[in-house]
Amino acid sequence: MVTNNITNRHNNNYEGPMSITKKRSSIVSLILGEKKFLINSEFQIPFIASLLLISIVSMSIIYLANDYFFHVYIQKGQLLNLPPDHPYFLMIHEQKQFMTKVFIAVAICISNIAILWGLFYSHKIAGPLFRLQSYFKNAAIDSMELKNKIYFRDDDFFQEVPDSINRYIDSVKDKNQSNPKQDQVA
Repeated sequence: MVTNNITNRHNNNYEGPMSITKKRSSIVSLILGEKKFLINSEFQIPFIASLLLISIVSMSIIYLANDYFFHVYIQKGQLLNLPPDHPYFLMIHEQKQFMTKVFIAVAICISNIAILWGLFYSHKIAGPLFRLQSYFKNAAIDSMELKNKIYFRDDDFFQEVPDSINRYIDSVKDKNQSNPKQDQVA
């Protein structure tokens, strides 16, 4: 399923007019395996685990509060000396079973949402950092001057970082052009 959104793709090796490509939604890309969402497991897995832990703790508190609620009503029935097979206790038992099933379904949904949201959100942080690391690693390996501009995807965080780096690269180029006798700085 291709969306009608048109986005500008930035390419490190291409400084001419921007190429235009159609962009798939993140969920479609994940399902089709087109995009690697787990690119920095040392950061992303603990991030996702912390979100999952928060959701588990929250759901546990809600479950315990719900269990306490039913326990209080069972005690009230016992204080009234109602027999154990009284319709009041049967209703409480049925409601508790129903709420437990609802709780389990909601807990599973919230846990899955926390995992997926954590994966997508952390990808918007890890992706730009991975791109920067690759950019400078390649520049160091090739011992080359930083000629190409760097860009992040439109939906990534830290959009100000490539702007700063690109300004620095431009200033070094300008400085080197005005002082051709000095060594190249990268």
